[in-house]
Amino acid sequence: MRILIINYEFPPIGAGGGKASKKIAESLVEMGHTVRVITSRPTQFYSLSGNILLIIGILFWVYLAYAKLSLGKDISDHGFTLLGTLCLLAGFILRNTALTWELMSPIRGLKPIEFINGVEVHRVPVSRKKQDYSTIFEMGTFVISCIWYCLQTVAEFKPDVVHVFFALPDGPVGWLLKRTHGLPYIISLRGADVPTDEVERFAKAYKILQPAFSTFMHDADTVVSVSNGLRKHAHKTTPDISIEVIPNAIDLSLFTPLLDKPKSERVRLIYVGRLVDSKSPHFLIEALIHLTKMDDVPPFLLELVGEGKARSELERMVIEHNLSKHVQFSGWIEHVKLVDRYRQADIFVTATTWEGMPNTVLEAMACGLPIIGTSAPGLDELVTDMRNGYIVPVKDAMSLADRLYRLIGNPFEQRRMGYESRKIAEQQFSWHFITKHYVEIYRRVILKTVMK
Repeated sequence: MRILIINYEFPPIGAGGGKASKKIAESLVEMGHTVRVITSRPTQFYSLSGNILLIIGILFWVYLAYAKLSLGKDISDHGFTLLGTLCLLAGFILRNTALTWELMSPIRGLKPIEFINGVEVHRVPVSRKKQDYSTIFEMGTFVISCIWYCLQTVAEFKPDVVHVFFALPDGPVGWLLKRTHGLPYIISLRGADVPTDEVERFAKAYKILQPAFSTFMHDADTVVSVSNGLRKHAHKTTPDISIEVIPNAIDLSLFTPLLDKPKSERVRLIYVGRLVDSKSPHFLIEALIHLTKMDDVPPFLLELVGEGKARSELERMVIEHNLSKHVQFSGWIEHVKLVDRYRQADIFVTATTWEGMPNTVLEAMACGLPIIGTSAPGLDELVTDMRNGYIVPVKDAMSLADRLYRLIGNPFEQRRMGYESRKIAEQQFSWHFITKHYVEIYRRVILKTVMK
């Protein structure tokens, strides 16, 4: 089969949804299929704007010099003088801003077309500044850029089926390709693309985009969700749609437990994810505040891996409550290097209120870590209370602190639950197993299209 995958996030851009699309694409290639991915190539427009302003400023001053030297006119008091100076200054600032972005951004310099482990990756220019976060406007630039690119290239690639990751923002691309080229498409719901009040940063947009979400869902040939909890939320908007559940998976050869972990002076807790309100990292800090007030708590350190708007607030909370020796901010870490952080940790902890199927939890499980988390949709399908971790109510910092207290002081339970986590990952969440389900759906959708 020839499969076209649409995803506005693809490594090194984005988080779980991008990683999942990469692993599925690579697994499809291993099975003998031809796969093309269309994704984002962040492009800053400072250079172009700066160059234009510099040219305009230079032209103003050339005109002033010509008027003075050739025509003998003194027009120094003319508005051209001020305007030319301002254009030169603005152009210089924008050019230097562009240079700074090029030097510092981890998502700069991506190739428009490249092959990654046999997957043909096409990146279209978009306006995006951050590796782990995209605004609604930036998502919109991907939709426009991707549609323009697809309309020019899809006839050459001749895909049998289109796999759209995220109903929003990528749904419009699948919808249009079905209209223009008669291509069947499936939608893979990942989490934040489902309208819900839990994702506060998109709450206002969801009220406007719900009709569009419903349209794309009804028009898709098949809809897939990564968890039963996410399917329930999707059914609140589209109750008449049949949604299949195919969970995320994990690279079990990359994410492996450390066989001989050296003893540490402190119990190491780790959180990996965006530092944003929907992940509720401030409840982790609140839980630590309660934990430090309990009796006979062993020494511990919580490492927060990730970036986001909430970081400054979290840092303030840590300082105010004298938790600096218990909390470490590590920022964004490359996916390959992340394995060592999991292996060095003893417990994975999260206070998230909303998930599809969290890749970070799967990664931690594959590395043999016990999980302490909330009853958020998707997460409660990975963690069985008392088996491979603890599940606590959402937004309950005291319960979270209580479970941390139980597990921090019990290394035997840490090892037992960690072993169960690895076993669950091996039995249920291999990429080859998951990809086979998608291949079955592709074939069914293609057959249905041919039979029409």
